Amino acid sequence: MTLTINQLTKDISSINIEDILSCWTWKTAGMKTVALVSVLGDLFLVGEDDAVYWLQTDGGDLTKVADSLQQFEQYLDDEEKVDNWFLPLLVEQLITAGKTLKENEVYSFKKMPVIGGEYSVDNIEPTDMSVHFAFTGQISKQIKDLPDGARVNIKYES
Repeated sequence: MTLTINQLTKDISSINIEDILSCWTWKTAGMKTVALVSVLGDLFLVGEDDAVYWLQTDGGDLTKVADSLQQFEQYLDDEEKVDNWFLPLLVEQLITAGKTLKENEVYSFKKMPVIGGEYSVDNIEPTDMSVHFAFTGQISKQIKDLPDGARVNIKYES
């Protein structure tokens, strides 16, 4: 099975962008808009500098990936970049395992990799987008200043 970029991303026309960014404002200041939402729950944002940034919700990293939206769109034809950003082989495994998404869902880690979870089918489940972005944003904010290996006591606000 070979997945297209449309199968690796969500249709953002029906997504409440303000809602999904609400627990990430500490990290997304200076961003103008959302360019893409991946089915694995990552965001690609356009900054005030018109560059495109990748917010990896599994660990809270924000990385510049393109100088412009046009360059980013060209990169979506680059198999290596798509493999790195969207993990199509993992998404294929999830689909094969019967884990399909509803319109308002993304794949989310049961235990985030940044706190010891694995990139495995067993550790990922379809999750409502609002829950995914709230949970990952709150966890990432709580651990952002901790050194690697620090013990954590996670608090989730619903």
